[in-house]
Amino acid sequence: MTNTVLVVDDPFEAGTDLVVEGLSSSDIPVFRMDTADFPRELELRATNVDGQWAGTLSNKYRSIALADVKAVYWNRPNLFQFPELSESYAHWARGAARIGLGGVLMSLAARWMNHPSRASVAEFKPQQLRTARSMGLATPRTLITNSADEVRAFAENVEVPLITKPLGAPHVVHSRGSETMYTREVDLDALGGVELTAHLFQERVPKQYEVRLIVVDDICHSVKIKAHSEAARTDWRSDYDALEYEPIETPTDVINGVRGYMARLALTYAAMDFIVQPDGRWTFLEANPSGQWAWLNRPEIPLAASIAHTLENWCRR
Repeated sequence: MTNTVLVVDDPFEAGTDLVVEGLSSSDIPVFRMDTADFPRELELRATNVDGQWAGTLSNKYRSIALADVKAVYWNRPNLFQFPELSESYAHWARGAARIGLGGVLMSLAARWMNHPSRASVAEFKPQQLRTARSMGLATPRTLITNSADEVRAFAENVEVPLITKPLGAPHVVHSRGSETMYTREVDLDALGGVELTAHLFQERVPKQYEVRLIVVDDICHSVKIKAHSEAARTDWRSDYDALEYEPIETPTDVINGVRGYMARLALTYAAMDFIVQPDGRWTFLEANPSGQWAWLNRPEIPLAASIAHTLENWCRR
């Protein structure tokens, strides 16, 4: 038996390239795949023996035994693709591939970063806020509604300006092209469209700076984000050119809350966002179980090495 790391992701994901590169310096084998490789470039042979799945995963380069997989790095693989089939047959084939290949992989006796079922549950922002608060982390007062009247009542109650941010994917495609929706301050006189779907509104938390906190297993890597433009001070994602980064210490109470959050949701990786207020208090905003980190990776913020070492250690246990 050769303990192996299975990497499941888009083949062009830069962060995953760094993780695989880090693993290459060890003696732990790595098998990288994308779910979109199946079935044209990936073959599955799996037999259930005494309740365990035995067999192989193979591509044109190599083959691994399912029983050898002891660690799985699952990030953002692509959907199954069946371009040669009609849409109705492709829909059927995607379902079979998801339950067949996906089901076998999810049944492996391995440690995950993160298991897809856990990551899926952890994507819901209402669940994130509830869990964070239950673990002792400070959270903003928040409203989710499709009622403009409720937004106005909420604003009157909190007595500070409100911000709004997307609940789902921030990218929208429409007849005039596409756009990205960033966090913005709410204009209470322009709430048309709120009734169309659910929207999230929060009190605007006083901000000294923001922190991207990358959690790898139980290790917290906190990075101070210094914003040098008005747009970046509202949402740092809107102006990356105006940002500087600095690794900082994570307060003990935040570490304890984060570890409780991760344990409650059965996660081993998350990219969390915090606001640090002028008085030094950390306020939790959200946690992405598949959040990006590669742009922060550097010698003083060794995120790729941290992930690679964790996967390697899981294989050695």
